[in-house]
Parts: sequence; C-alpha cells; structure tokens
Amino acid sequence: MRQDTLEASELPPRCTQFIPVGTRLSGSEDCLYLNIWTPSEKAAEPLPVMVWFHGGGFILGEGAYRDDDGRELAKQGVVVVSVNYRLGVFGFLAHPALAAENPDHPSSGNYGIEDQTAALRWVRDNISAFGGDPDRVTIFGQSAGAVSICAQLASPLAAGLFHRAVIQSGPCVTPMSTMEAASTLGKQLSQGLECDHAEKELDCMREAPAEDVASVLPPDPSFAFGTGYAMWWPVLDGSVLPLQFEQAFESGRFNQVPVINGATRDEASLLIWIAHDMRFKPLLAEQYIERLQYLTGSPQLAEEVRAQYPLEDYDSPLAALTAAFSDGFFNCPARRQGFALSRHVPVWSYQFDYEQAPFFIPWADLGAFHSAEIQYVFGMPMTFFRGDFAAGEQELAGSMMAYWQQFADHGNPNGNGPASWPVFDERDQTLLFNLQTSVATGVHKKACVFWQALPYLRPPYP
Repeated sequence: MRQDTLEASELPPRCTQFIPVGTRLSGSEDCLYLNIWTPSEKAAEPLPVMVWFHGGGFILGEGAYRDDDGRELAKQGVVVVSVNYRLGVFGFLAHPALAAENPDHPSSGNYGIEDQTAALRWVRDNISAFGGDPDRVTIFGQSAGAVSICAQLASPLAAGLFHRAVIQSGPCVTPMSTMEAASTLGKQLSQGLECDHAEKELDCMREAPAEDVASVLPPDPSFAFGTGYAMWWPVLDGSVLPLQFEQAFESGRFNQVPVINGATRDEASLLIWIAHDMRFKPLLAEQYIERLQYLTGSPQLAEEVRAQYPLEDYDSPLAALTAAFSDGFFNCPARRQGFALSRHVPVWSYQFDYEQAPFFIPWADLGAFHSAEIQYVFGMPMTFFRGDFAAGEQELAGSMMAYWQQFADHGNPNGNGPASWPVFDERDQTLLFNLQTSVATGVHKKACVFWQALPYLRPPYP
C-alpha cells in the first residue's frame, strides 16, 4: 500500500471508453478515482456531502470534465465529490464463469455499480478529513448516473452509505436483463476473443488487450438508434441488484431515504440530434414511423404512438419524435417511479423547462434537452462558447443550487429557493424550473395515461 503523499491537483484519467463520434478508444483501466471540491474556507462544523455519478449511457463520461466542475456548488456550503466508475464491457460484462468465481459473491455484470458503492464506502470512512459530514451524504446523478442512483437505492450493499438521493433524468423503470440473458454477451465476447475453448477461459479473456476486449462488442455510438451494437446496463444479478428497480420501489424493499426525482421536458431531442443531425443526416418525415417501431419494438404499437403524436401537429419530424420519445421513455417513467417511491419516502418532483440553456453547438435548437439542467445544478455553463450565464440564468442556477444544497443539508429542498416546493403525493404537484420557477399540477398526466396502457410498458414481473 502506498504510504507517501500523492499529488492530486489534476483530474485523473477517465475509464476506458470509445469516443462517441469515432471508433478510437480512450481512457485507462487505471481510472477508479474520485474528485473532491470544498469551500475555500474550512467550515466550523462538518458540511453536507454531495456525491455525483456522471451520465453517458454507461459507455462514456467521467466524474469531472474540467478542473472546476464542483467549485460553484461547493461554495453553497457543501463538499462535492465526483466518481469515476468502469464503463461498457469493463463495467457491465456478465459471464457464468465470472459469477462462479467467488462463491461468497455469486454475481457479475454490475462492476460499475460496485465501483460506485466502493466510492461511497470511501466517503464514509474518509470525508471527515475534507470537512464533510459522513452522516449527511447525498448521492445525485443524471441519465446513466441517475439510473446509478436507483441502483444504489435498490442495492443491499449500499445500505447506510447515503442519506438522500437525487434522480435526474433516470428512466429507472426500464427493466434490467437477467443474468442468463446478459451472459449471452459474455459468451459472445469470449468467442470473439477466441477464448471460449481455452483451458482457462477467464485468464484468456483477461490477458487480451483492452482495445481488443472493447472492440468485440462496441457500444452504440448514437445512444439511441444504433443496430448491431451491444447495450450495456445494470444486471438483475440477485446479489448486487436482487429486484427490478420499479419492483423494489413499489414494494418498499430499497434503501429508504428522501428523494428528488425529475426530468427535462424535451429529453429526447439531444439523443435524436446525436443520431441524426450530428451525423449530417436530419430526421426525415418518412423515417418517423421507422424510429417509432425501433423504440416500441412493434409496428402495431408504433402506429398507436404515431396516432397519438401525428406529424402534422409538430413543426418538424424532430419535434414530433422528441415529444413521443421524451414522454414515453423519460417523462412518464420518471412519473411512475416518483409515485412508487412516494408511497414509502418523501419525494419532490421537478421538471426542467428552460428552452435556452447553453449547448455545445450554439445553433442547435434542442429546447430543454437531456442534460440541460446539469450546468444549473453545478452553477456554470457547460459550453466554452459561454463564459457565463445570460441575464436571468444566473438566478435559475442560484435557485437550483439552493434547492439541492438545502436537500443535502436537511433532507428537504425548501428553505432558500424562490418558491415553496411541495412534496410529491396524490396532489400530483411538480416544480417547474425556468426563469420563473413555479408549481404545476398533473405534469404529463394525460400523455402518461396513454403510455401506461401500452403493453410494452407493463412490468415483466408479478
């Protein structure tokens, strides 16, 4: 074990991953580090701790994208921690031989989730040295990071390691694959590496170069509509994750802590843009039904969705698909999991509505896109085209940071925000984040009645 002082003033390497616009592998297998930001002055009393899990579809991303990611949020009076975790095949490979390797831990396929849990144990044991309170730990994350929050809520291994949770755009009711189903990818990997007939199959696979391992089952570079690519997601392994997320939430068999849960209004616009416009192939009207079939897995269901979201009601095919995709796969799942959780713990529901949030491509019109709220939670624009927020946006950032800080401090987001945020219950009230923060009732209720009736959304368990 290393005993000397480690210089830790620069960001650690990201975990091994493909760059999304190409096939180049980047990152390092030596990546399991975390980053910590504290207020500039040491507080008289221990501060609440906020642990961030990044998004990226479980195939890319890193705990921090630049040196000052957590600086502004830490100034609110919290200790901010961000975490790297293994991605893609390295973080979510299931294989029967891996599951049988340790009889005391008969599991595989959730290594990335276990990395996060290990980071939470480190926080529990060490964060007091950085001025943090190990008894007030909030976990928060967006997209795959939000699904990771659901995984920590549902995992018995994470019990007692955190005290509040924030789910930002996490479609956690999406079913996980069983170990048996997920292990088919593991067997394909072994075959692709020509290890399936080796005397020591696992040794053969582990000796292969990282680039060879990653290239056998590459992830979908478009995140949404790629065919012929592997899908990496947490696995229902019976150990780390013994229940489907929704089943755990409905039954109360999860780590019960207060929760903030929400989404952005136009979640899918970014995913459609990545799959089409970023590749200079804008979505055409004749592709609309094809994309709906891909999403629902059925021509009949696609026709039902097209009737609910007819092209002629929208300014463009992108706008129509954004509405359908966002409702069916983000906003309504968020609503479902909010109601399930609220039967057991206090839940506060939000929707991010602001349409002019900065984006890496200034001329892209994506509305309140997937990930748009992150920059306001962290208090700094996500794009280098904007050095600071526009007029009115700083207030939006200030209010979101205030709600998140209050939640981390007290387990209730109210106290410093511009509006009273009601708890989410049968009154069905949601806080809308815009330049004028307000409370709305029944957000997406009508659309979700339609989506909930479709058979593909019915839970695959009793």
